[in-house]
Parts: sequence; C-alpha cells; structure tokens
Amino acid sequence: MARVRVIAPRITPLAAAVLLAGCASQQLDEVTIRTDDLVRNRNAGLADGVRSAPDLETDIYPKGRPFPDGPETDLSPETRDPRAEDLPFTPKTQAQNEAEAIIERIRQLAQAPADAEPLTLDAAIEFAGTHAVEYTGAEQTYLLAALSVVTAQRLFEPRFFNDTSFTAGQGLDPRYDAAMRAVNDFGVRKRLPYGGEVTARFIAEMTRSLDGATSGQGVESATFVLDGRIPLLQGAGAVAREPLVQAQRDLVYASRSFESFRRDFLVSVITDYLDLVLQLNAIANAERGVELNRQVEERESALVAAGRQEPFQADLARQATLFALDDLAAQQESYRLSLDRFKVRIGMDAERPIVIVPTELQLPVPDASQDEAVRYALDFRLDLQTARDQLEDSRRRIDLAENGLLPALDLVGNIRTNDPQLADGVNFDFSEALYTAGVNLSLPLDRVDESVALRAAQVRYAQAERQYQRTLDDAAVGVRRALREIDRARFSLLLQDRNVEIARNRLASIDAAPDRATARDRTEAVSGLRNAQDSRARASRNLQVAILNYLNAAGILRVAPEGRLQPLPGMTVGEVVGGIESRK
Repeated sequence: MARVRVIAPRITPLAAAVLLAGCASQQLDEVTIRTDDLVRNRNAGLADGVRSAPDLETDIYPKGRPFPDGPETDLSPETRDPRAEDLPFTPKTQAQNEAEAIIERIRQLAQAPADAEPLTLDAAIEFAGTHAVEYTGAEQTYLLAALSVVTAQRLFEPRFFNDTSFTAGQGLDPRYDAAMRAVNDFGVRKRLPYGGEVTARFIAEMTRSLDGATSGQGVESATFVLDGRIPLLQGAGAVAREPLVQAQRDLVYASRSFESFRRDFLVSVITDYLDLVLQLNAIANAERGVELNRQVEERESALVAAGRQEPFQADLARQATLFALDDLAAQQESYRLSLDRFKVRIGMDAERPIVIVPTELQLPVPDASQDEAVRYALDFRLDLQTARDQLEDSRRRIDLAENGLLPALDLVGNIRTNDPQLADGVNFDFSEALYTAGVNLSLPLDRVDESVALRAAQVRYAQAERQYQRTLDDAAVGVRRALREIDRARFSLLLQDRNVEIARNRLASIDAAPDRATARDRTEAVSGLRNAQDSRARASRNLQVAILNYLNAAGILRVAPEGRLQPLPGMTVGEVVGGIESRK
C-alpha cells in the first residue's frame, strides 16, 4: 500500500492569532445568518409569513468589555443618600394655596404645550412595534429559541478541534534523564444522526532532551487515529436526535408564542389608547359640567341679590361648582398619569410632549354562535396548538426514559497508523496500520435512577394530559364569556343612550321653568347629564374592546405586518378620528 506524505507548513504565532480571529468573526456571521433563516422559515407557517419575523440585528447588542483592574468597583458601588438637612424643599406660600390659584394652575397644566405633536392610534401602534420594551423582549425570546436550534444542529455537524500540550521533566521518556515533550492533537468529530460518534485525529509528537548529555536530536512521530462507536440498543435510533428534535419543536412554539404576543399586544395597546380617549371625553364633560354649574351659581347669586332666593341656595350652587372643579382636577391628573404610563408602555420618552387624537373604533358586531366561537378557538388558537404539541413532547419523554432502561450495547472500532521516523513531512503507511473492532455490553443490573425517570415521565404525562384538557376547557369558557361580553356591552350602550336622552330632557325642563326648580335641582340635573355622557362613552369603549377580545379569544384576530389590525373578509372597520369618520 502506498505511503501518503503531507508537508506541514510553518505558521508563526501572529499569523495563527490572525487566522483564529478571522475564523471567530466568520463563525459569528454564520450564526447570525442561520438564526435569521430559521426564524423566517418557522414564521412562514403563520398567517403573516416571513414579513413579521424579527432579525438578529447584531449592531444593537453590546460587546463585551474587559474586567476592571481590581474588584473594588464591583464590591463598593457608589451610594447617594443625603441627610435630611441636605435635601431641598420649598413650601408654597399662602397665596399659592388659595383655591382660585390652584384651579388656575391646574387649568394651565391641562393645556398641551405648543410644540406637542399629535399621536393617532395607528401611529401609537407603529411606534410601539419598534420601541416598546415588551415587543423587543418578545422578539429576543424568539431569537433565543432560534439560537438554541443552531446549537442543537451543531451537535450533528463535523466539529474540528486542536489541542496542544507542552510538558517537561524526568520520567517522560526512558531514553533521556530529563526531557521536553510537545503534543499536538488535531482532528474532527462527527456525531451520527442515529447514535454514535466517529472521530478522526492526527497526533504529532516531539520529544527532546533537556540536559544535553544524551546524544541524538530527539524523536518525532505522527499518528492518524480513526475511532468509531455505534450504539445498538440504548441511545440508538431516533433517541439520539432528541436534542435537535426538541429544539426545532421549541422554535415552532416560539414562533406561535411571538405571533400570539403580537395579537395580545395589539389588543392591549388599542385598549389603553381608547382608555385615554375615554378620559379625554370625561375631562370634556367635566369642563362642560363646571361651566353649567357656574351658570347656576351666577343665576342663584343674582336671585339672592334681588331678594328672590334664600342665601343658602347660592351657597349650594357655589358648593356644587367647587365639587365640580375638584372632580375636574382629579380627572386631569388621572389623565396625565395614564398618558405618562402609556408613553412608557409604547417605549416613548415620558417627557416627550404629545396630544392624543380622539379616536373611536367602529368594529362590526360579529354574528357567531357560542358553538361556532368555541370551534374557532379550538381550531385556530396558536396557544392551544402548542399545548397539544407539548403533550406529545411529554409522551415522547416516556419513550426516551424506556430507552434508558435498555442494555448499553455498542459497536466500537479503531484504526491507527504511525510514522516513528518523522522527517520533512508525514509518511502514513496504511499497510502497517493497527485496527481493532469489538462490542461493549453493559447489562442493566442497576437501573434504579432510570426506573425513577420512567415513572416520573409517566406521571408528568398524566399531569400534562389533565392540564391540556383544562386548557381546552378554559379556552372554551373564555371565548364564550367574550361573546357574552359583546351582548352585555351592546345592552349597556342602548341603556346609556336612553340615559343621556333622559338627562338632557330633565335639564331642558328645568330651563323651561326656572322658577319651579331649586339650586339643588339644577346642580343635580347638570351632574346627571355629565354622568350619563360619561357612562355612554364608557359603554361605547367597552363594546369595541369586547369585540377585540372576542376576536383574539376565538383565534381569528389577525395583525398586519406593520402591526395594525387586519380586517377579515366582510369585516369593515370604521374609525372616527377627531370627529371625521373613515372606513377600512
């Protein structure tokens, strides 16, 4: 058999460092590309396809930095906790605490700055999809699942390694009193898809004398080794691919979870926005109530001055005005707090001045029975599909545990060749190669741990099966409740429309016969109209939110790639933005 000669080039340490750095950078780029491809492929099975798949944008993630010179920075972080006498506090003057001064200050705070930019519902949804911490975190969780698949795939790909060791001392080689030995082990390892592993290694060894008393230049040798192991029972078959199988299934679950998050997030952002619009309506109603109470107060004061009314009637009117002002201030403060929270929710700077554009959704009421809604949910909801597949994962773990009870029966083999007189290259003489083959058998004499693992897997499957059934029942109850909420919200809206009409008629009848009504009658009528208008606006908001929640609970809510609500066939979505109606 012919000899094979390989001439190994000399590589300087600097060149080796540059080569390793280049390989590391290339592998990082490869991981990024593979991760993005995995995410797009998994997302292709969803309604929005690859268009809503997140990318692993490496530029936005920080790089590592060197550790500090000493541990003092980590052990003693700076603490700022001034004493009470060093803290600033300026009390308001008596004039600033007067009621009118407070009212005027609240009125000024309620006015939006001149440079405030309008924020529509669509703009808020688009901004949240790019800047919201929740959204970014969901994307990163999805990407982490894809990175886990890359790691699992690498288990079954060829993996190169290179180990170098240097040793010196006595007893290394019987030919020398003191010697130095350098060993370089370079090879590739491949994990087989149905169990076992094959490794090819090239081992180069050099031994030199250190004391110089021994003649000779030392010994150099090279060895090529091919090792293999194939299981026949334990660890054989599909069991060997379990890490990759589970990682790929987890990536599918992550894609569903991310899409479910997008739908939940859209509903929550719309709900928060409509709540802000509802608060704006309440503030407008409160301002109209203050103005009406002022008119009642002025009229009662004029009647008292003319001697036609008792003084306490003017006091009652004045008291009602103060209550209305206090309620208006509370409404405005609550709105400012809600607005700041909404800005933080969508990832916007809380100090950024914005003006919410009043928007009222006009979603059509769905015509579906409870049985149809439940069928939709069981067929289309992504979380239920994941729960069904995870139950199958639990069942597969029983098979894995049963495989662990089998005897370990492996086929093993080894081929080795060497060149004890290495010079000017490597000479592999395969005609003189050594080889071995055999069978390793490990009988299952002690399988207590494996038996416990099997019983635990069976118990967990029983738990998962009951939990899965509970999940289906909860989903059915939830979608039926969501459908009933639509009916309740529609009924409430009809009642509040009637209440507004009654409150307006009551106030009109008082205005038609002012001498027959007291100050309390007028202020109660004003308050009743305001409460009816607030309740009507709240009922309208509740109906739109109930429809959104039903679509989401039934698994038929769809989100467009840009993050907005995607209308279904026959579903005309209307909006009233700033008093102007539009249809989608």
